[in-house]
Amino acid sequence: MAARRKSAASSRNQPATKTRKTAPSKARMVAAPRAVANAKKSSKARGQVLAVVDLGSNSVRLQVAQASSDGQIAVLAEDRAAVRLGEQVFRTGRLSTDSINRTAAALARFAKLAQRAGAGPATIRAVATSAVREASNRQQLVRTVRALSGISIEVISGAEEARLVTLGVLQGSPPHERNLLMDIGGGSTEIIAAVGEEPESSFSLALGSVRLWEFFAKSDPISRRDAKLVDEAIEDAMGGVDPLLIGKFKRIIGAAGTTSAVVALARRFSGASLAARSARGGRATYAEVRMVLDKLRASSVKQRRKWGVEEHRVDIIYCGAAICEGVMRALRIEELEITTRGLRDGLMADLVRRRIRPPGTGQHHENAILAGLRAFGRRVGYREEHAEQVMRLSLSLFDQTKAIHRLGDEERGLLQAAALLHDVGTFISYNRHHKHSYYLLYHADIPGFTDRERELIATIARYHRRSPPKDRHEAFALLAPEERIVVRRLAALLRVADGLDRGHRRHVRSVTVSRRSGRLIIDVDADAGAELEVWSAQQKSDLLQDVSGGPVSFRLHTARRPRRR
Repeated sequence: MAARRKSAASSRNQPATKTRKTAPSKARMVAAPRAVANAKKSSKARGQVLAVVDLGSNSVRLQVAQASSDGQIAVLAEDRAAVRLGEQVFRTGRLSTDSINRTAAALARFAKLAQRAGAGPATIRAVATSAVREASNRQQLVRTVRALSGISIEVISGAEEARLVTLGVLQGSPPHERNLLMDIGGGSTEIIAAVGEEPESSFSLALGSVRLWEFFAKSDPISRRDAKLVDEAIEDAMGGVDPLLIGKFKRIIGAAGTTSAVVALARRFSGASLAARSARGGRATYAEVRMVLDKLRASSVKQRRKWGVEEHRVDIIYCGAAICEGVMRALRIEELEITTRGLRDGLMADLVRRRIRPPGTGQHHENAILAGLRAFGRRVGYREEHAEQVMRLSLSLFDQTKAIHRLGDEERGLLQAAALLHDVGTFISYNRHHKHSYYLLYHADIPGFTDRERELIATIARYHRRSPPKDRHEAFALLAPEERIVVRRLAALLRVADGLDRGHRRHVRSVTVSRRSGRLIIDVDADAGAELEVWSAQQKSDLLQDVSGGPVSFRLHTARRPRRR
């Protein structure tokens, strides 16, 4: 699934002046419209056009690609704007108004480029990382960007960021191959030990080139005292990394632009011939990284420009190199290897896998997700037979009421997860266990779901009993308006399904839904003695009545049949 950057529109956007303006270069303005126009003409024949946006602390990046039915992608366009979104946020806890406006303007341009290539609003995914995670006014950014560009921003956790980085760098790797990754961003650094294309363990450290620069770089060149403070901050943060990783890997793969800039400087300073440098490729030894750090410590911004450091990185490169050197030293890494792939590529691969399933992989993907859900349920001692029954009935109700809820396969997957794990809160206490379920699922590490999807799953499960969703509830109020609609409709089905197994006896065999004169009629085929289940479902059908816009009634049909074992 490796994406090839062949489009003329993939030229990177560089700011024109020190003020980091986000206007695109003249070359990109000429090439990109022609490339995307040609791509749009053939998009229907060749596959679906998708777009992803990575909102980092230093730069925002766009990738537009065309995905074929077998899951292969071809990159149509890429763009980047150095908006310095993390400016001030690590000191003040708030995104600055200027950085919000710069970001919104850049994403408005990204949206137009993506739309010209054929990507609609539903096929654009944008995620934000550490700077936005930590900002108390992040909703201001979300609202401003959406108003100006129509793009919805998803704020992801460090764990989800690590998963996407791993997928972007290692997609297609042999399933048992082990690698160590490092992604140095503006606000955080991800260190990931991976098996195949999945993280085995990951550590999100509050170390970033912008973060350290804002706190410690008070002079140019940086003073010895400030350089020592940077080193101490890195050593302190590395204390949170599993010591079992020390000496385990000889090589670390560096994603994102910081490590590429460090390796480029190492090659420049090495004194080797051009042929020798080309033979080395994108690699640098620890000694070379240390040499780069020493030279950067004594250099000024003017000197770093002469060395070819990119303008948007020229002030923060020392801090980025210090993180790189500190990680290698702490983990006893001998060699750094760089890759041009990273979070943005992982975003695209993940979006392709969700939107376009290659033939024969759909059932395997669903089974893998179900296995992960069941594994989590068993860890907290859930009642498996009841959970499976509620999941089966929930999905049956979902499939038979599509004309009412008008939701798709993605929402069906959310209901499946919420139904299977709706009672996990009893691990803490039966009293208020619906609220405990929300807490456990909100913080759970469930593979196959994004942070936002996990939050929706947690909220749906929270409303399987007691009060229906209300705007004054904190968990419900955190959701966007369209997400509240999804939660209400799915929770309505889950409440009824849970009622239909009130005694955890699995008496109900099947349900049949019909609609007559505005009334929703649910025929329940069950074993004898299922009156309690039908009565409970009727009591919990209040939300389904609101969603369907009319009364809901149940009809019980029983027969004496051999009981299931």
